[in-house]
Amino acid sequence: MCVNCDWTRRSFLRLALGATGAAALAPRPAFATAAEIPPAQRPLVMLDPGHGGHDPGAIAPDGIFEKHITLATGFVLRRALLATRRYRVAMTRTRDVFVPLQDRVNDAVNQNANLFISLHCDHLPIDNLRGASVFTLSNTASDALSADLAHDENSADTTAPAITGVSPKVADILASLEARATNLNSASLAQDIARSFRGVVPLLPDPERSANFAVLRDASTPSTLVEMGCLTNKLDEKRLRDPKQRALIAGLLVQAIDAYFAHYAQQRMAG
Repeated sequence: MCVNCDWTRRSFLRLALGATGAAALAPRPAFATAAEIPPAQRPLVMLDPGHGGHDPGAIAPDGIFEKHITLATGFVLRRALLATRRYRVAMTRTRDVFVPLQDRVNDAVNQNANLFISLHCDHLPIDNLRGASVFTLSNTASDALSADLAHDENSADTTAPAITGVSPKVADILASLEARATNLNSASLAQDIARSFRGVVPLLPDPERSANFAVLRDASTPSTLVEMGCLTNKLDEKRLRDPKQRALIAGLLVQAIDAYFAHYAQQRMAG
């Protein structure tokens, strides 16, 4: 999204949501009331709880697995989104099983998902670093830590072919106008998530980051990868293990998704 145009978006959100200040991002019918959206026409949000099965993901010092936190958060977020009666929701996994990265992407493509949100917990080499971050796709990582994280996440899928970059066919798609719009919408969603977290959930410095994550490579679906906190940090681990804190994260993600679709509705009305 154009940073210089952000004021117009904020103005639209105030009008669309009928409120100002923090209340403007409350989970309300931002783009239509529930009665105006037939269930079959509601946007489909694909939730991707990271890892699973033989792949535990990050492991906290006391032994808690990332895969359990991501799945628990996915269920809470699914309930919160369905409760708005504005969205349909699908999940790449609903139990402790391993799902190859490409299958997760294929699920979003095959079901024509409108958004793809991958849920994860970070692991960093410095244990006093804490906070959430939001990633979008980029062939060039925004920083060394992001590059290492993407490498670790991609290499966890040992059953899939080695990921060495995008194929010529995918490269052509990424060069298309559709892919450009997808990338812009992904960045807009990431900005909405970071904004909803700010001041409520601890954030890493420069929380909007980018890297070459395999699960974000669908050129047709706006997508983000949310690192909800760092399991290598005791304070973040305690927060992520708390069901109330996971419910808080889910509520903030609903706010961000509402804000995203409010902006999307504005774009469609503008043609």
